[in-house]
Amino acid sequence: MAQRERCSIVIPTWNAGYLVERCLRSLKDHGESDRAEIVVVDDGSTADTAERTWATCPDAVLVRHDGNRGFAAACNTGMSRASHEIVVLLNNDVVATGPFLDPLLSHFRDERVFAVNPRVYQAEDGRPGGGLVRGAMHCGLLRLRWAERESLRDGRALTLYANGAAMAVSRSKYLALGGFDTLYAPFYSEDLDLSYRAYQRGWTVLYEPESRLTHEHGATIGARHDRAFIDRVSARNRILFVWRNVRDLRYLASHVCWMMARFLGAVLKGDLTFPRALMDAARRVDAVRSRRRTDPDPVTTDREILGSTSGWAARES
Repeated sequence: MAQRERCSIVIPTWNAGYLVERCLRSLKDHGESDRAEIVVVDDGSTADTAERTWATCPDAVLVRHDGNRGFAAACNTGMSRASHEIVVLLNNDVVATGPFLDPLLSHFRDERVFAVNPRVYQAEDGRPGGGLVRGAMHCGLLRLRWAERESLRDGRALTLYANGAAMAVSRSKYLALGGFDTLYAPFYSEDLDLSYRAYQRGWTVLYEPESRLTHEHGATIGARHDRAFIDRVSARNRILFVWRNVRDLRYLASHVCWMMARFLGAVLKGDLTFPRALMDAARRVDAVRSRRRTDPDPVTTDREILGSTSGWAARES
C-alpha cells in the first residue's frame, strides 16, 4: 500500500489547555496524529497547556511565546517551526470527527493551490460553520457570505479565503506572503487578508467537502474579551482590509463615501462603535502604506477575485 503523505499540524493556543487536549485527542482517536508532525504554539499561557499537551501527545513539539502576541504571531511561529511543506492550521477549539487529512492534501499536487478549506460544522448544533465563502463589496466594505445549505456545500469549488480556524496551506507560499499580518492583531481578518493577497499573486484557495471537522466558534476569543471589544476590533479590521488590499478605484471611491456616511450616522445615533473602529484604523494608516509600497503588482484584479470565488452562488436559487 502506498505511503500516505505526511504534513505538519499547527495549533495556536492561549490559556485553553482543555481545548488543546480535546483537539489533540480527536486527532489521535482518528489516527491523524500518527502521520503528522504536531506543533502546539503556546501564546503566553499562564495555565496548564504544556502538561495537557504532552499528556495527550507526548511527541508534540511545544513552542512557547514569552507573552501573549496574538493569533497571527502564534500562527506565524508555528508555520516557521513546521517541518513539512503542507501545514494544517487548526484552532484549539476544532475537533476531528473522522479522518480528514487525505482529501485536503491531495489538492497540493497543483502548483497553483495556496490553501484548501475543509467542510466545517458548528459544534453547538451541527449546522454548517464554514469552508465555502464568497464576498462582495457592499456599503464600502467587503461583505462575506457563507454557503449555509448543505446542497451548496457538496461540491468542490473555489472559495474566497482559507479559514484560519481550519485549513491546509502551502508553507512555502505562506512564508512568501509574509504569513498572517499582525496589522490585524489581536484577531480577525488575518486569514482573509492572506488569502486575498494569494489570489492577487495568481494562486487559488479551494473548498474540499470530503474533509470534515467541527468548530466551537469563538470559544477562545469569547472567553477572554467582552462583546464590545470584539465588535470594535472586527469593524476596524474590515476597514483595514480595504485599505490594505483593494486597488479598484471605483471600490475605493465608494468606500470613502460610505465611511463618511457611516461615521456621521453612527454619531447621530449615539453608537460610537464604528467611529471608534474607524479612528483605531486611522492610527494604523502608516503601517498600511508601508505594506502597500512593497507589494508586488497584482496579477488578478479585485473584480476577478470576487467574481471567480462566487461560482457556487448560482446554485442558491
